[in-house]
Amino acid sequence: MPEFETLIAARKACRTCVERSPGRIRSCGEFAFDPDVVSHWELWLGNRNPELLVVGQDFGNVDYFVRNRGRDEPHNPTNENLYRLLIEAGLEVTHPSQRDTTAPVFLTNSILCIKEGPMNGAILSRWVDTCTQTHLLPLIGYLKPRTVVGMGNAGWRAVRRAFALHDAPPRISRAAGHHWLAANGTGVFAVGHCGPLGIINRSWPQQLADWRRIGAFVYEAADGYDQPRKPNSDFAEGRSDAHEFYRR
Repeated sequence: MPEFETLIAARKACRTCVERSPGRIRSCGEFAFDPDVVSHWELWLGNRNPELLVVGQDFGNVDYFVRNRGRDEPHNPTNENLYRLLIEAGLEVTHPSQRDTTAPVFLTNSILCIKEGPMNGAILSRWVDTCTQTHLLPLIGYLKPRTVVGMGNAGWRAVRRAFALHDAPPRISRAAGHHWLAANGTGVFAVGHCGPLGIINRSWPQQLADWRRIGAFVYEAADGYDQPRKPNSDFAEGRSDAHEFYRR
């Protein structure tokens, strides 16, 4: 089982997608101010023994990263909406402007590098697939969350791939609002992205309902376990033997 610092070092050193897509993506590790984190989103919610892991899309582009010195803007619209959704789920979390390592939530993204070009620039599927294998699987093995959420197209692609949910719809437009039980017992949920554009594709009332279901599952899973969690051997070696178990 890798130590968390090993995961941080691996993220900072990784240049796989940068070398394959020169001029389109950059490693955050290139910057001297790059924080010592696996995910820059964990600077808001970064509990290392979480009940819930949320996998979003990406942290942004180079301009955003440099302007905010590797951190989010205090009132980032996506974070503001996610804050409201987590509260709706019954999770007590701080406002995104304040770091919270107590709430049982860890936030990460489908890719851990940053894009060149506009904030809404395309995320290539091969970047997601590489980052899932290289970084997300070891992170899941370390955190051992009982509930995992894939948010938006890229976040859902990463989670679906990590848990080998081959029978689940690959497109978030079909998967959003449904959930599966992986072979190792992890509850896996697909949700629409909660940024301004994502709410166009899946309405705010639908997203509220999705997150209420997630919250109910999180608390049900927590109540159902009275023993300390054991290491997840499927992910400890960077593998996943998970499969679809059920869907609503």
